[in-house]
Amino acid sequence: MEAKTSDKVRLTADLPIAEANALKELASLQGVTVTEALRRAIATEGTLQARRKAGSKVLLEKDGKFSELVFTR
Repeated sequence: MEAKTSDKVRLTADLPIAEANALKELASLQGVTVTEALRRAIATEGTLQARRKAGSKVLLEKDGKFSELVFTR
C-alpha cells in the first residue's frame, strides 16, 4: 500500500548545534521551512546514494572545468 502525501510521521532529532544551524541556513537560503529543507536534503541524499550505487560519479562544473566530488563514506 502506498502512503498518501497527507500521511505524516512526527520525528524528533537531536542534532549538534552546528548541524542544526546548517539546516536552518539551508532553509533560509532556499526560502523554505526547516522541514522542507530537511525533506530536500533527504531526497538529495537518496538520489546521490542510488546513483553512486549504480556506478555514477558526481561532477561539479565551474567556468567550464569539471571536478569529481568524491565521497568517503
